[in-house]
Amino acid sequence: MKYVKVMNDTTSNADNTLKYKTNEINIAKNWNKTATTPEEMGGFNFSTEDKILRWLLRGDTLYEVTLPDDAEVVECESQSAPHGVFRANKIIIKNPVKITDEVAMDLYKKSDLPWKSYIQILSYLAASDYKKTSYQILEDQITPDNAKESLDIYDNFLKIRIDPMPQLYLEIKKQIENQISGKEEKNDWK
Repeated sequence: MKYVKVMNDTTSNADNTLKYKTNEINIAKNWNKTATTPEEMGGFNFSTEDKILRWLLRGDTLYEVTLPDDAEVVECESQSAPHGVFRANKIIIKNPVKITDEVAMDLYKKSDLPWKSYIQILSYLAASDYKKTSYQILEDQITPDNAKESLDIYDNFLKIRIDPMPQLYLEIKKQIENQISGKEEKNDWK
């Protein structure tokens, strides 16, 4: 299993005062593997390649994660089938890759997520101008049968609103609305 993590360069998205060291062991200041909340548990969170797509909104850089032999690792509980969130007291991050539309598309092709997660991350990807990945998710995941629910998820997932919303976000929203109303529009995104 390949572990990965998304961050803003080398800064934690959970604690912006925490700077990770690359190619070195990072040791958590706080660790309680029996705790049930992330705040009490502490440690470092990371995911798997097939689940990381949903976490792209957490940063601009993707890292491989390796675990020292003496690391303690916990797979976090989830109400939905395996969601791929792990926490450990020690990790090593390496091989940083800036997240681009191409990287996002590669992760999408490797992903195995619940349907709702695809629609949630679609709102972020579209707002961040990942055009190819956004349109591929739209094409693969949204149908006339689920378009109404998709629109509700899509339009309510992002907590931070930009005024005006980015053009791609609006284009994708219109495409979903067209599915609801039965209108077909030709997309030339490929």
